Amino acid sequence: MSLALHGHHILLIATLAFTTAVLTPNWYTSTDFRVQRNIFQICDTQLSSYTCHWVFLQISNDSSAATILATVVASSAIGCAGISLISLLLSSWYIERLAGDIGSKLLLILIIIFVFISFLLSCAVWSIMLTINLYENNTNIKYVRLEDFSFSFWINIGASASYLYCFFIYLIAIFRNC
Repeated sequence: MSLALHGHHILLIATLAFTTAVLTPNWYTSTDFRVQRNIFQICDTQLSSYTCHWVFLQISNDSSAATILATVVASSAIGCAGISLISLLLSSWYIERLAGDIGSKLLLILIIIFVFISFLLSCAVWSIMLTINLYENNTNIKYVRLEDFSFSFWINIGASASYLYCFFIYLIAIFRNC
């Protein structure tokens, strides 16, 4: 019971951290401070204007890599948040019914799968944001500039680590119950 409860608490913390990181603005600011990139919008800060456009709103038939990567990041963020909430609900149900029957073990296996998918999707969000940073680097420097990312990026990495920790806690719980 204590492992399941601990895993549930870690999953709750990871879900809240990931949701906070996704909804916080200014994930990435370009080196010349012209482009600010969030998960769901890209803002262009020209000298006289400040315009933002949503990632899912197709303004033109732009099929560049930056547009495709931004759509993949936003879709991964929505998918991770949804799957994380589903696994949180299943985890609550597992704690409520905590029995030694086969149904509880199958429920725990389903939770483990969902937590692992949440981990993969949260890692996809920050790794693709790193790729966008490298892609939009117009200088000839071929390395990732981590100083262009704000605290939302680092909160997401912490949420990914929490998902991984939760995955191992539930894995220990399933082996302990077998």
